Amino acid sequence: MPDSIYSRNIDAMRSRFADVVNYLETPPEDIRMIEEDLDIIADVTEVDGKKVLIAQKGDKVYRLDSLYDSDRMLDLWFDGLKEDWDLDAKLFMYGLGNGMYVRKFLQRARKDCAIVVHEPSYKIFKAVLENFDLTDIFADPRVRFVFWPLHTIEGVKLTYHEIMSYTDVYSLAGSYHLNYPDLFKNDSMEYAKGLERARALASANQRVNDFFGGYFSKNVFSNLALLEDSFDIVKLADHMPEDIPAIVVAAGPSLDKNIKELKMAKGKCLIISTDTALKPLSLAGIVPDLTAIMDGKKDDRYLSEEDSRLVPIVCTPRGGTEFLHLHTGMKFFINDYCDHISGFMKNNGHALMKLDTGGSVANACFAIAKFLHCRRIILVGQDLAYTGDKTHSAVTVRGARNTPVDKLEHVEMDVDINGDPIRSSREFKLYKEWFEQQIRLDNNLEVVDATEGGIRIEGTRLMTLKDAIDEYCTADFDFSGIIKQAQPIFDDKLKKKYREFVKRVPDQLMDIRRLIRASVSDYSSMRKMVQKNDYHNSKMKTLFHNCEKRTKDIENSPVIEYVQTQLKEKSTELLDKVNKLESDERQELLTVCDLGEQHLKDMDQAVEELLPYMDIIKRDFK
Repeated sequence: MPDSIYSRNIDAMRSRFADVVNYLETPPEDIRMIEEDLDIIADVTEVDGKKVLIAQKGDKVYRLDSLYDSDRMLDLWFDGLKEDWDLDAKLFMYGLGNGMYVRKFLQRARKDCAIVVHEPSYKIFKAVLENFDLTDIFADPRVRFVFWPLHTIEGVKLTYHEIMSYTDVYSLAGSYHLNYPDLFKNDSMEYAKGLERARALASANQRVNDFFGGYFSKNVFSNLALLEDSFDIVKLADHMPEDIPAIVVAAGPSLDKNIKELKMAKGKCLIISTDTALKPLSLAGIVPDLTAIMDGKKDDRYLSEEDSRLVPIVCTPRGGTEFLHLHTGMKFFINDYCDHISGFMKNNGHALMKLDTGGSVANACFAIAKFLHCRRIILVGQDLAYTGDKTHSAVTVRGARNTPVDKLEHVEMDVDINGDPIRSSREFKLYKEWFEQQIRLDNNLEVVDATEGGIRIEGTRLMTLKDAIDEYCTADFDFSGIIKQAQPIFDDKLKKKYREFVKRVPDQLMDIRRLIRASVSDYSSMRKMVQKNDYHNSKMKTLFHNCEKRTKDIENSPVIEYVQTQLKEKSTELLDKVNKLESDERQELLTVCDLGEQHLKDMDQAVEELLPYMDIIKRDFK
């Protein structure tokens, strides 16, 4: 009976993909599908005693598996995926179908490799669950399942840059289920773009960590005490009326053209400024309603004007500490790659909000506007290009420096708002694509580009800032009255638990050092055994087992992220080597010993660099 197959599949999914099961159990009238799925009819037919999955779209019928010799076809498919599989490599698969490709991958791929399946169709997936037993697939820990109709719903934040790590950038493989690209032409193209964007973001995030790693550690430990007195942005959103227009002010070169127009918008919309735009706004006599900082290197120069120091700020534990300590206004901390602190908050029922920031502080300000129920967002100073071969507004900290054209970073050409060529960069184009994706995924969002210069952001309406303010900012709006209702995150009970939690950090760091040094000694012993060709014995197994156990203990330490962040570019160097396999057993063991010992010594040095910050904890959390 199809129902019994369906029930078994649903039961198999519950433990690992409960959100998908909850979605499938949604009343039919509330089910949301991607647009290309609406006119599809999915069914199963029988050919020579074999169940064959089909999908009809218009007057065409597509088979989603082969009729004959499937095993031979699937072997050819797998052999064509990738010549060499690196350790822990992933296959990204568009379309689950009846599971034949996934099952073949699980049979043929090495046991350390994984598969990420993107299923775009509710109708096909439902027909598959009713007719094909996929319980073995759903139970296999190597399978990661992304059910796109669910994950495109507002509020669900699963995106490919959260799945993909830096080690996947060069080692992943990609494939498409038979006939899925014909059924879902637009969505499959968006999927491909999404993967490329995720790869670019993984590389960019690794470069950021390489460059800012030392700043992040210093900042977090210096900012831990500030978190105690912060406010809850989630509860603030509860007091925001629906549909207030927002103006997001970035500090691109074009801001100098129209910044004075913003005076007319004050008190008639929500003005959110990036940290870099605070100074030009202040000098123009404009105090924004909110600001944000994401950058670990932003210092007190960006708060040179006193009135900007009182502007309520959305920030992260990793934000520039000189900036945040000079700032005297209300602080709303959010979660941004600081699992140690955000994990404590979540475990105590006060999870820090996680924003999809897109990589830049301007993207973050846009996300904040959306979170505060703003459905009409006006972009200002959002050039995302070197307009006039300048990097920033002339009165910003960076704009005061003249940057020669040949010194501009990662220059790539793009098209400006008039259709003419303009210098942009790899990073700017990532930020632009994020804006465009946000616009595409939200039909209720209206975005106006009132920068009056810079790159063309598809999906925005081009207007002058004056016209945009005249059209959208027409009613009075008192944000100062709303923010007075903001509530602190910490009560006395939570503050006490937090202080005890933070005070354990120095001891936890020293526990890591003890494990590191014990494993360094064992790796040295293993290397000597391999060099003597005396390694097929119980002593070698014991040493290796002990190192594996300590590695897991190190990885499970509550404070390991600080060590990993402090490694900076050393982690990139290791990741570029660690997944490459050797063909010779002895050489592979020597490589494992060399890489393992070097990585542990680098970690030990990272611990050494973190120890001075423990004095900050002892000072702030007596």
